[in-house]
Amino acid sequence: MRFVGCALAWRPGETGEKDSCLVVMDERGSIIANTFAGSTEELRGAIEAYGEERRGVIVGVDAPLAVPNERGTRRIERILSKVALPAYSASRRMFNDAPLSEDLLSELEKVGIEYTDYPFPRGRGQNVVVEVESAATLKILSLERSGDEGDPATVLRGMDDPKFRKGNKEGRAAAIRGAIEVLWDTPGLRLRTGNLSADPSAEENIDVSKLEVAASMSHAELDRILALVEGTLAAYTVHRHWRGRDGSMVVGSGTEGSVLLPAKDTLRDRIAEEARAARVPYV
Repeated sequence: MRFVGCALAWRPGETGEKDSCLVVMDERGSIIANTFAGSTEELRGAIEAYGEERRGVIVGVDAPLAVPNERGTRRIERILSKVALPAYSASRRMFNDAPLSEDLLSELEKVGIEYTDYPFPRGRGQNVVVEVESAATLKILSLERSGDEGDPATVLRGMDDPKFRKGNKEGRAAAIRGAIEVLWDTPGLRLRTGNLSADPSAEENIDVSKLEVAASMSHAELDRILALVEGTLAAYTVHRHWRGRDGSMVVGSGTEGSVLLPAKDTLRDRIAEEARAARVPYV
């Protein structure tokens, strides 16, 4: 099996201007490859190649895969905000009624990778794609690392949301370094392997754990490293669910928008409470 995290360049101002990033994990949780691509066709080709001669591929896309609302926010984003988890608001109007993620889903369907809004089976021989939220995943991992056993929504509200995209380079670099530190300490994720490069300008297979993230980098260089971080978080999210040991859940429905989250114990219960109140399905 291969587990692919896709940091899709889907936001207004990014589509067609920035590359998307793919990060690949094996069954042991090791990062074994990554690459950048400028079009959904290129992304589909790379994902197909990663899954070739394997017993299935599971793709986690860090982008809204179902956007039914013309304006405003999706119901899933409102639920996440209730428990202080970040989510970028999405509506069809902001994409001129043509979200890039819909093009990606169409491309993936051509090679037999199907969208699902239900927890995919913990077995081999499947080819599915789900929506994930890397910023929410990072904050959940920070919560788990803290060991705080209080009300998870209260603890999360006391944490700063990662500020990767806006602000000066000093702040962005510090936020990215903090995210990489969290990834280093995440059980079930092997961030460093022997086949990746420490050259941040390489076209593929960059070892994010070896990079010296500094304010002296350009915003474009920081964007590139951020995409690697987000892709890693996306790959980790689907791998964690497949492994089935550390807790996960799907909130929402396919037509309305659904997100796979790493969540266990009291956090899972808290998210479920908000989903029931909003009459949104969850599993």
